[in-house]
Amino acid sequence: MELYVNSNWTECYANTYIAEAIAWSENGNHAAIYTMGITAKDANDKLKDALRELKLIPETSETVMKDER
Repeated sequence: MELYVNSNWTECYANTYIAEAIAWSENGNHAAIYTMGITAKDANDKLKDALRELKLIPETSETVMKDER
């Protein structure tokens, strides 16, 4: 499974910031994970917490996100 997280930008929609991660497998299965926050940092922090909870990134990981646009 590969995980792509865009932490360079967070979309702002209706005064809410949205962070996104996409995970996909070699079999073609994929999932998108979105979190919302009152700031871009809040949305990104919630996304990291969700990815840790789903065991997609290690508990001790500070920054394992691939930064791309």
